[in-house]
Amino acid sequence: WLMMACCNIVTRFNYLLINKGHQFQHVRSYVPLLRPRQTKYRKFHLRLRAIKPFKPDKVSPPPLHFHQYGIYALESVRLTAAQIESARLTLVRTIGRKDTAVKLQVFPHIPVTKKPIGVRMGKGKGTVDHFIAFVKAGKMIVEYSCNDYAKQAYKAVSYKLPIKVGFVSKE
Repeated sequence: WLMMACCNIVTRFNYLLINKGHQFQHVRSYVPLLRPRQTKYRKFHLRLRAIKPFKPDKVSPPPLHFHQYGIYALESVRLTAAQIESARLTLVRTIGRKDTAVKLQVFPHIPVTKKPIGVRMGKGKGTVDHFIAFVKAGKMIVEYSCNDYAKQAYKAVSYKLPIKVGFVSKE
């Protein structure tokens, strides 16, 4: 719980300059980022054990703690912040905003570094490119409550994620 206490959804507003003739117009665009507020170390050693995909024969559905429906992983994978945010947005758009609640159970807190294209080997580790979350088979990804469209939301989210996912409900 300590890791989740120091993490939140960071939002950033970019101001774009759009050239319309001789006038520049400011347009505010919303760019949500799932990333930790602060980390103990800027860069991270990726463990080979955590990178290898694992597909078990049978995965039992995890219990629901917060809401009525849930989506859980059937395979092990590294989910990026963009994939998690895309799944969350799809879920919110499918079930609507009235009388609904969505709780993410995975958070991308592991930084992944990348060197720019055309840079030679050596000269240290690259800069942080994006954040990932290691999701094991059987881990709950998201829990949600809604009046209707629970199965349709599950289908829409399953297309956005790079793994097979399962659906669980309290009913």
